[in-house]
Formats: sequence, C-alpha cells, structure tokens
Amino acid sequence: MPEAGAAASAYDEIAHLYDVDMGRNMPFDDVGLYTALAAQAAGSVLEVGCGNGRILLELLKHGFDAYGIDRSAAMLAEFLKRANRAQLGARVCQMDVRAMAFSNAFALVLCPYSLVTYMASQQDLARLMNGIRRALCTRGRVVIDAFIPKANVFGGDFRLDYRRPHGDGVLTRAKRVSSLGAHLNRIERRYELVSRDGKLLQRIETSEDIRLFTPEALCELLIASGFSIDGVWWDYVSGERLSRSRFFTVSACLAPARLIAPSASRHAGRGYLT
Repeated sequence: MPEAGAAASAYDEIAHLYDVDMGRNMPFDDVGLYTALAAQAAGSVLEVGCGNGRILLELLKHGFDAYGIDRSAAMLAEFLKRANRAQLGARVCQMDVRAMAFSNAFALVLCPYSLVTYMASQQDLARLMNGIRRALCTRGRVVIDAFIPKANVFGGDFRLDYRRPHGDGVLTRAKRVSSLGAHLNRIERRYELVSRDGKLLQRIETSEDIRLFTPEALCELLIASGFSIDGVWWDYVSGERLSRSRFFTVSACLAPARLIAPSASRHAGRGYLT
C-alpha cells in the first residue's frame, strides 16, 4: 500500500474504493505468509504501508504485537473504522516511510504488496532502507515483496482493467503504463463510478511513478543495504520459480544468516532465483 510522494494523494483519493479495487487484485495468500512469519518473530511486528488494514488487522486478530504506519490519512481512517468494529486496539500512525521515527523497536518489519516499487528515486529507496535498519532490533528481520516486471505492458491509450459492482453502481478502472527510462514506469489510472441507470457519479484519475525490481535486483538491494538473505518465496510459496510467477518475496536479517546468498543469481536457502 504505497505512500511516497504522489502516491499519498492517490491513495487518499481512492481509499473508499480500495477494497473493490486493489484489495481484490491480490490472487495469492500473502496474508497467510505474513501471518506465519509474524508467528516466528520474537518480538513486535511493524507493517510499513498498512493502508486500510488488509494485512495488519489479520495480524492483530491473531494476537500479535503488531503496528502499522502509512502516509495516507484517508486509508488510516478506513483502518480505524475496521479496527473499532472488530474491537481491536488502534496501533497505527501517519508516517512517511522515508522518515521512519523508530529505533531498535521491532523484531520483524514487513514491506508488503510491492511497497518498495513506490520508492521511485534512489534517495527515497535509501531512506526507506535506512529507516528499516534503524527500526529493527538486533538480529531483526525484514520481509519485502514486489511484483515481477512483465514485458509488453506499455500502451498509448488507457486499457480496461475491470468492471466491478460497487454499492448501487459499477466501478470501472482503466490504466495506461508508460516508460520513464530504465527500471522506471509511470502508471496512470482512471476510475469511473457509474450508477445502474448509467449516470457518472464519480471520476478519479491518479498517476504514480513505479521503480521496477527483478528478483535479482531486490536481493541485490538488501545485500547492499547490509542485510543477509535467509528466505525467498514465489507467489508467497517457498520453492522454485515458475514461468508464471507474478510476485517475489525475500526476507533478510541484520545479523549474518547461516545461509547467505553469495550473489543475486542464486539463493541457497528456502528457494532459488533462476
């Protein structure tokens, strides 16, 4: 649930649509993986970019000492509504991930749903990684995931993503992707909420710049940031990469791990980069 720069205003605008929109776009059990990893953590858990609580609320329901931050006030307002309905304590605050105010506080930091891709500049990326290092306890662990870049996603015009029921109307989303150079894309989305009788109720347009990470590049980022890789997953399941894999997840420790990736081309732990 991204939150840097322009992404903050974009998510403020679509917070009321999120569950019908991106909340339904994850086809894999990422929540199950993060819940299992939180159960292994010997201490508190922080979700970076918690949004409206799709993951964080599940962690809290399982009784974990879990906290969340997000830059979008509108997304956090949605989280608080849900937390109150579920009678769960409010464990979130509005904070920019590029300026995290934590020190030696968490055993596990989660960066889910491709949050790292919203660090469009090298400076933003460095600030995120520095903040994660400061936030982690000794021998703490970070888990980061990202979508695997696909070819042939560019187009000159908007392409329909979906039409879905929303309330008493239908939500339509169209998207246009353009290249801004090596490893950087701009994603423009157009939302239209239409009543059953065809009346346009709302139209929202957003634009976000996305940094692309191959699995190898994500591993290289962690190693260069002083971490030791200790696990990888494809589509949130351990094992070998499949040609149809869409998401890559990697975990890494501050302290040297027993199994360290000697390069980004192959990992000798729970899975393989092939």
